[in-house]
Formats: sequence, structure tokens, C-alpha cells
Amino acid sequence: MGSDVKIKKTVYNSTEFSKVINKSFTTFVQPVPQQDLATVDEFFNLYEKLYYEIDVTGETNSHEYIVKKSSELLDFAANTEDIQPLLDEIAQLREQNLQLSQQILDIQNTQ
Repeated sequence: MGSDVKIKKTVYNSTEFSKVINKSFTTFVQPVPQQDLATVDEFFNLYEKLYYEIDVTGETNSHEYIVKKSSELLDFAANTEDIQPLLDEIAQLREQNLQLSQQILDIQNTQ
């Protein structure tokens, strides 16, 4: 019953291995180039169609996300710096309006 089995082992060093085995990657099918099917016009058409379905706020897939992403291209901070003095002036004028209205009321009440 006992029969001897002879095993032969061939060992290659890294240089010999590269000569014997092809290590380059090959495919059987030519890769299909991916096409970018969306155009800017198609994006805006879809945006108009989905406008009311898009969440207002959210980290992604929201109007807030679109504004934040677009503001990376536009310098909204500079626009805010231009607007802030105007907002300050409006606040000051409202305060003056309130004081003058109070003075008018005080004058009417003393008569």
C-alpha cells in the first residue's frame, strides 16, 4: 500500500521570477471609456425640475450644500464686508427713527 510520492520544488529568486512569470496586468476585454453624459444645460434643466424636491438644508443634496459649494468659487466674504457697513447704517437709522417717534409721542402727550 505504501508508495513513495516524489515532490519536486523549484525556487526562483526575484530576478529569475520576473524572467519566468509575467507580472504585468492585462485584461481580456478592452476597457470601455466612461462618458460624462451630463452637460451644464442638462444640470440646470434637472435643477429646475427638482427645485422644490431638494431639501433646503443639509450637509449634502440640499440647496444649502449648493450655496456652500458655489461660494467656494465666489468670494461671498468680500460681499459681506461691503454690505456690513450698510447694515450698520440701517440699524443706526432705525434707532434714530425709534428715538424721534418717542419724542413725537412725548410732545403729543404733554399738550
